[in-house]
Amino acid sequence: MANQESIRRASAALRIPNATVSRKLRSLEQDLGTALLKRNVRGMVLTEAGTALYEHCERIMGEVRDVSLTLSEMQSELSGLIRVSLPFGFGTDWVAGVLAEFAAKYPLVELYVQATHKWVDVSRESFDLAISVGRVYNENLPAARLGELARGVYASTEFCRVHGEPKTPSDLAHFTCIPTESQIDDGFWTFKSNGKAATALPARITVTDVVIARHMALAGLGFAILPVSICNQLCADGKLVRVLPDYKIPPLMVMATYPERRYMPRRVRLLLDFITEHISHREVGR
Repeated sequence: MANQESIRRASAALRIPNATVSRKLRSLEQDLGTALLKRNVRGMVLTEAGTALYEHCERIMGEVRDVSLTLSEMQSELSGLIRVSLPFGFGTDWVAGVLAEFAAKYPLVELYVQATHKWVDVSRESFDLAISVGRVYNENLPAARLGELARGVYASTEFCRVHGEPKTPSDLAHFTCIPTESQIDDGFWTFKSNGKAATALPARITVTDVVIARHMALAGLGFAILPVSICNQLCADGKLVRVLPDYKIPPLMVMATYPERRYMPRRVRLLLDFITEHISHREVGR
């Protein structure tokens, strides 16, 4: 009746007599002690109590549908398409192996994987899961924290030999540096010295990806703030030097966002759990 706005149309849709619909409505209103429908110029409309009951029933029906879908999926082998977005460069190295393991474990699941430099909003783009490194720009999205990446300041061994090393973070304002756009936005290249803000020398090279920044640092082009995990081996090989080891830079958060919906397909939930298990328990950039 709420959807049809008429007892006559509701009885036709339900294929029961008008009198039966009216009797059931009166019985429900008597049980609840309040009117659920009222007449206006268009027909029958919900009262405030009727609207509250209708919305509650909608939630219950949604949960029943969700349970039905979940049980149906449990009876069949995992299959279907999952669309995943992940950050280009460092993100592809870090996550691609886990996705490959998942694809091997579930051969009927199809994967569409997009690597991108931009932040993907799954409420606006058709992805089931978006993995990002750093800030989540839409705080209304459901998000799962996968791990964090410790960061440090690095330069090539040759660069440090020729130009020296900073003694304090504010000394970086006097060296050439290789910032990423997000680091500039987050103020990581602005330092305080004697109560005054000092910004690193104007960057000749600004990048959007830390893997590119690492290549630039290796080429002797300046200092870069990089994830520790992608620099450890290069430091061991004598190619990179970490400076200011006591300089505490906030770690990068690795997040997974997904669309807001009551029912998450089982294949997507299993992939999220699989990624979380394989990544968050690893030693990431310590």
